[in-house]
Amino acid sequence: MVKKNSVIFSLFICAAIAGSYFFIDLPVAIASRTLDVQIVSVFQVITLLGNATWYLVPAALLFLLFHYAWKREQWARWCLFVFSAVAVSGLTTDLFKWLVGRWRPKAYFEDYFYGFDFFGVGYKETSFPSGHVTTIWAFCLAMTVLFPRYRLVWYILAILVSISRVIVGAHYLSDVFAGAYVAVITVLLLKLVPFFRLEGKPTERDS
Repeated sequence: MVKKNSVIFSLFICAAIAGSYFFIDLPVAIASRTLDVQIVSVFQVITLLGNATWYLVPAALLFLLFHYAWKREQWARWCLFVFSAVAVSGLTTDLFKWLVGRWRPKAYFEDYFYGFDFFGVGYKETSFPSGHVTTIWAFCLAMTVLFPRYRLVWYILAILVSISRVIVGAHYLSDVFAGAYVAVITVLLLKLVPFFRLEGKPTERDS
């Protein structure tokens, strides 16, 4: 059942990405440029939450503290789970960015470039998938696994950052879909790794 659901989800995302690329990306990008400057300013702050440093550094430090100083092995593994979710998904996205080489909205509005320039390395050629979206979804999904009671908070945070990437003109909508997909698949795969032992809850005492 899990495998079947994963295949259906993947097909749905692929269809959403393709549909967005051909019919939605450009109209949404153009509409975003007409938004009030104050609205854009708010989302320019929100979009900073998609920076991986905010999550990788604290997760790494907490892992070291729990593992070496406080001897709470289960908590250390939870921290490593969050770190791995963000790091692995981020590296995967970086690889796809280089392979696909999609032009960012900025390239369209400045030079009318739209589409792909495979193996692109410049900022304008690394739009797909969105790295910020991958990061925030990887973090929020990992936190949902650990703290399911607050899943609504994590989802809202991930959605806001995702929207911000389009509003600030950094990405197309299909880039957002792809970034979220990479994060979902990464977290699902990491949950299968026995090392993390995620059966318990972070609020429970270590056994």
